[in-house]
Amino acid sequence: GASNQVSRMADRGSIRDSFKAITIIGVGLIGGSLGLAIKQRFPTARICGVDRTTVLRAARKKGAIDAGETSIARAVQSADLIILATPLAVIQKLLPRVAKHCSPQSVVTDVGSVKLSIVRPATRHFPHGNFIGGHPMAGAELTGIEAAHPLLFENAAYVLTPTKANPAAIVRRFAAFLERLGARVVLLDPKMHDEIASAVSHLPQLTAVALMNVVGGRRAGSRRHLQLAAGGFRDLTRIASSRPDIWKDILSLNRKEIQRSVQLLIRELELYLQYLQKNSSPELISRFRRARQIRNRIPKTMKGFLHPLAEVYVFLKDQPGMLARMTAALAQANINIKDLELMKVREGSSGTFRLAFESREVAVQALKVLRRKGFEIGR
Repeated sequence: GASNQVSRMADRGSIRDSFKAITIIGVGLIGGSLGLAIKQRFPTARICGVDRTTVLRAARKKGAIDAGETSIARAVQSADLIILATPLAVIQKLLPRVAKHCSPQSVVTDVGSVKLSIVRPATRHFPHGNFIGGHPMAGAELTGIEAAHPLLFENAAYVLTPTKANPAAIVRRFAAFLERLGARVVLLDPKMHDEIASAVSHLPQLTAVALMNVVGGRRAGSRRHLQLAAGGFRDLTRIASSRPDIWKDILSLNRKEIQRSVQLLIRELELYLQYLQKNSSPELISRFRRARQIRNRIPKTMKGFLHPLAEVYVFLKDQPGMLARMTAALAQANINIKDLELMKVREGSSGTFRLAFESREVAVQALKVLRRKGFEIGR
């Protein structure tokens, strides 16, 4: 309903005026990266950061902010965009303080990875509808202002969770602003966001933790298990290295949706256990086939994005310089690669790369260039 209408409007919208005075509360990885991205795309914007003095000093040195402030009241009173980039529990506490001191014309947003528990109280604290829930689906293994980078949001999904209380013009303006930072805006209902996040983000985290604890706890031979861990195991468990303190609030604030996702996974694993006990290979293999079919749909299920990318698959021989040859050919034709992923590799033979471009027209142009240069194109 409302989200789809706003999505269509945002798709047609353009920036009338960018935000001039921006306050970022919490200048860590996400807040600092937003500051750097904003300064890169909107160099005349003035950014004020709110954090500990040592963090503010580092953020100014890095160029993520123009000025630092320890008083929230002073930092937000003249800002036309306010970004709450702190942990979830802190965001909840900040809502009434920011609402008390900011202008009703200010756009206020957050970056929390759980939305309903933020948006619901924010609707009360911001009766003018100037708070828009946000969740940039971007991150890195490192944390803090030292790890901040202006390209962190380049081609990353950035979820906005507007409600009926938000004027469409405000949502359209902020969505256009984020797209200028390189992000790909997705509009979702807050509850739907939390349901999806529990399945595609929170459940994988718990699964990786469980898998590491299962393998690492297998009697005295666990060290040998880990020494033999190959690429698949490492890929599946990479996020088990996440900092536990980050997950405390997430698991608490989205616990109902996470419980449902965990229960579904348990049922699925119990089904596998039954098949194994019955030695029923056909039934188990059918689950493999179904999983493969669903997995193969991931690159194509981009309908939520305001501007989906066009994808091309290229096979490269496993030889020195092949990747450089491919990217150089596109660069010479002035074709920009928006996203690049190594899908799979056969050592000594070949690798499959997924290239994503801004539009179908650009992708067709890229195909012509690559074919002309003798590259093998996938279907």
